[in-house]
Amino acid sequence: MESGLKSLKNCRSFAILGGTFDPIHYGHLTTGEEILRRCDIEKVIFIPSGNPPHKNDRVVTESQHRGEMTRLAMEGYENFVYSSLEIEREGKTYTIDTIKQLRAELGEDKKFYFVMGADAMLLIDTWKNSAELLKICSFIAVTRPGYDTSEFISFVDELKKRQECDIKIMEIPAVDISSSEIREYVSKGESIKGFVPENVEKYIIGNGLYK
Repeated sequence: MESGLKSLKNCRSFAILGGTFDPIHYGHLTTGEEILRRCDIEKVIFIPSGNPPHKNDRVVTESQHRGEMTRLAMEGYENFVYSSLEIEREGKTYTIDTIKQLRAELGEDKKFYFVMGADAMLLIDTWKNSAELLKICSFIAVTRPGYDTSEFISFVDELKKRQECDIKIMEIPAVDISSSEIREYVSKGESIKGFVPENVEKYIIGNGLYK
């Protein structure tokens, strides 16, 4: 695992895996591994969101904790890179601003893929400057086994024609856990072994998170 963006100057292709990571879990890590294995991508950049505009329905854990859990979870993963650029940015954090910053720092000639779930992709038209975002960045839309892709494929095909954008659809092996379930288990005093790396579990317990 590497931290920061300076080490990426000589790489040519990246996948960007963003999210609140509240907390990060093996589902996120499996997604990163599968993308590296199946796509022409050299590094996966994990970027915890700072102040996400779409999470107004609940209180998100302090960015300092979410960032540290993400960094800890990535230890031992050679081609994973941790970046705190959204955490460090003031105000609401939007993907378009993140992609522009990455292109400015790493090079306009590099290939960037933004990873997102299929349900989020269906809402892409509501994202800030979505038309511009679809032009300057490629996308990997992730589905789970059992997800009915028929309507989603039609949506993506129409979007690609309308925006002339690059979107890949990828099914990722299911990891039967979510961050909300982990928070609930912790609040009830139940074990989360096998859902998050051991060092992340220790961090959650040591800092009294999700109580």
